[in-house]
Amino acid sequence: MDEPYPKMRPTHPIALPVDTGQQYPLWQALTKTLPDVAGKRVLVLHSADGWFCRYAVNHGAIAVLGVDHAIAQITAARAVASSDRLRYQILDDSDLALLGNHYDLIVGEFNLQHDDLRAISSEITHLLTSSSHFYAAVTTTNAPVDSLEINRLFADELTIQQWYQVHDPKLAKPANTYFILNSQLASA
Repeated sequence: MDEPYPKMRPTHPIALPVDTGQQYPLWQALTKTLPDVAGKRVLVLHSADGWFCRYAVNHGAIAVLGVDHAIAQITAARAVASSDRLRYQILDDSDLALLGNHYDLIVGEFNLQHDDLRAISSEITHLLTSSSHFYAAVTTTNAPVDSLEINRLFADELTIQQWYQVHDPKLAKPANTYFILNSQLASA
């Protein structure tokens, strides 16, 4: 044996599985609008089976926390992959204020038929720093008609920097409108 101790860590990080990505076209669209996640602390809201969490770890995020209120989703996410940079937590949207860290990037997928994005964004403002971003992938049956209506979706403490409408044939219901919002804390 040439070396007295075996190497415990691979020389190249092992990529976490992301083969369920085809099930999440809105998350995939979101990845195309995000800044580089390398070196960032990422919070993923409504993380489902953890696809985006694994994507973020594979792309260099230093810490990722995936939260979802569904026990089955978090259990499935934990079963798929693990990493010392990835954690999952069962947490309802109304309890997001219990999270105590600051994040460089917060992302989530929301359906306005049952998610109160304004209340959720209000719950997470204390988790953002002045340079942090909150990206929301949103599904709605009623398309917002103007920027003023878009701005009402978020808490007053946040300013929407950009928004994109998503057109993708893989999205389930063409009658719905899909868009992505990028926001930051409003300047004082």
